Amino acid sequence: MKKIAISAMLIGLMGLAQAQVTVYGKARVYEESTTVGSAASVMSLTNDTSRIGIKATEVLGNGLTANVVIETGYGADAPAASTLGDRVTLVGLSGKIGSVNFGRDKHAVTRALDNFDAMGNAFGSSTTVIHAAQGSRLQNAVFLSATPMTGVTVNYQNANSEVAGTTNAQAGSVDYTVGPFAATVARYDSGTTSASNVVGAKFKYSNTTVFGMYSDDTVSGVVSTGKSIGVNQAMGATTLLASYGEKQGTKAYDLGATYNLSKNTMLHARYVKESSAVDTQKVGLGIEMNF
Repeated sequence: MKKIAISAMLIGLMGLAQAQVTVYGKARVYEESTTVGSAASVMSLTNDTSRIGIKATEVLGNGLTANVVIETGYGADAPAASTLGDRVTLVGLSGKIGSVNFGRDKHAVTRALDNFDAMGNAFGSSTTVIHAAQGSRLQNAVFLSATPMTGVTVNYQNANSEVAGTTNAQAGSVDYTVGPFAATVARYDSGTTSASNVVGAKFKYSNTTVFGMYSDDTVSGVVSTGKSIGVNQAMGATTLLASYGEKQGTKAYDLGATYNLSKNTMLHARYVKESSAVDTQKVGLGIEMNF
């Protein structure tokens, strides 16, 4: 009996010394009807950023924590081979004033598009039509983040080109949050002929959140500016979403609704109209489960 008790105690102590591991994920698909110009509509089952991930942390002491994230996208509509960690692969350290991570992840401008789009920069959003989402993820990169004062976070990312004579891609942002107000100024530079500057802000009052973004984009030497505004209105288990954006000759109208069946499962409805030389319309009904 003593041997059993000692063995159990040793196993317990080993468990305390190990990293804390969490498995998480999302499955989200839409049944979608798309009409482009005068062509007949096309019905599709569309995967919308479904993913599965693993997070691990280990407290090292003195306010320092080691962390690993490996997140992989998968096709919930038509599964195929995936590359492990194709969305996020990071390993690094974090402390009281900031963090340093190495690997692959979204850069500052992509984060801004996520955070300040009323439609969530997912299915039913025209954000990537109005604002250039170029080089949305950086790899072979160093990710630095610091919080020099309450409410202010500074981020910087540098992606090693690993090719002699080729300039590294870089991105960064300054984020500010106070109470119900949040804002960011972000920049991405490919190091060659492409760059984006984004200013975003949102304000929440009671059950209403208002969003706004402006971008100045250069893609392979072609310059454009994008403007978008939007609103979310929460009403119990239902949230209504609306957004309008425009960029040289293109106007986008997005409408949506989300109904929470539970904390983790929800139903979605989305409508998109993008007017330019050729109009595009989308209607989608979707289901999402987070775990």
